[in-house]
Amino acid sequence: MSYLDEHLLAGERIVHRTRPHWIMFALPLAVGLAGAGLALALHLFIGDYWYIGAAVAALGILLAIGPAIRYLGSEFAVSDKRVLARTGLVQRESTETLLSKIEAISVDQDLAGRMLGFGTVAITGTGGTREELKRIPRPLEFRRQVQSQIVFQEERSSRSRPVDGGAAPARVERECPYCAEPILARAKVCKHCGRDVQPL
Repeated sequence: MSYLDEHLLAGERIVHRTRPHWIMFALPLAVGLAGAGLALALHLFIGDYWYIGAAVAALGILLAIGPAIRYLGSEFAVSDKRVLARTGLVQRESTETLLSKIEAISVDQDLAGRMLGFGTVAITGTGGTREELKRIPRPLEFRRQVQSQIVFQEERSSRSRPVDGGAAPARVERECPYCAEPILARAKVCKHCGRDVQPL
């Protein structure tokens, strides 16, 4: 059982989880492959000194130790109540953000991130607090999962909240300013286009 599973709230269920993108191994992989290629070339064309390439390949393996520790010690998840993150294996850091406290969620991807499928997911909470989850694979899907859970939570809340006399409250709706589809007046995310909106 993972660290995040051990620290779920009563009745909480994880709907999406991931680990950091493999890009964190790019440098060790490049060094290791270069060393292996150099060792092969020296062996084939010179017949000696292949151990120089082997030493470079060994350096690539050593460089991979740090990223491997960070990879194994990091996980990110979306539950039906919170966004959870745990980073570090020796020096552990964990963050949890309630879905009800999320004001906005954005994705930052540079050219390499768009080509290889990774990016930074930035979560802005009430009071202007900001959490950045870096090197998230498929960051747009991670954001969509968060937005979907926010919408589900708001819809459940609107159906279950009683008013005087125990009657269910009327659904107050408005048009999404981006796609013009009907959404709840208090919604923070449009369930049709997925854009962040300002609740009324």
